[in-house]
Amino acid sequence: MTKMLLAHGSSDSIHGKQVLSLAAKVSTLLDKEVRAAFLSDDKLPKDAHVLPLFLGAGKHVTEDIPKLAAASQSTLLPSLGEHSEAIVELAYDALTHETKRINVLFALYRFGGFEQLSAALHASNKRCSQVAMASMHSEPSVTSVLNLWHDDDIETVTLQPMLLFPGHSLARVRTMINESAIPDVTVAAVLSELDGFAELVADCFRSDK
Repeated sequence: MTKMLLAHGSSDSIHGKQVLSLAAKVSTLLDKEVRAAFLSDDKLPKDAHVLPLFLGAGKHVTEDIPKLAAASQSTLLPSLGEHSEAIVELAYDALTHETKRINVLFALYRFGGFEQLSAALHASNKRCSQVAMASMHSEPSVTSVLNLWHDDDIETVTLQPMLLFPGHSLARVRTMINESAIPDVTVAAVLSELDGFAELVADCFRSDK
């Protein structure tokens, strides 16, 4: 049985390298080969067990990926978005490792389709001094929320990109930060770089019956 990680893919070469790196880490944890695939691939290996690396529930998850899996007679595991609570716990653990007295802005790709992720973030928002959510592609935007915090005399912020991998979206986040009035914004690691993330992905395969 072939185990596959299915990622979106990007013209940014860093994205692909990070996906392959994650596949290698998960392979080590499972002591079985885990391969990587992308939406742009024509087909998947026949009878593969496929974990979609997607946090949202948009068209890719509801239409494109099921069609790709059906064409190769592959089995789809629940996408990573179904594990939002565990992902959010990893993010909060990393952010509050040294202190809980931090102001954290969670940057989501957008709000539509990411309701599970938003709900998980909201449920844990007592773990930091100030917590807010913003979007890269809708309102309230990263820039607008940072400006609102600036108006409230908040000058030091840690921004957690709710992105699996670096790439064009992370570059957009940095641009939106530069367009804001906040002078001191620290960008935390993307999710795939967090301690425990590869283990979480491995557990998705372990629970596959």
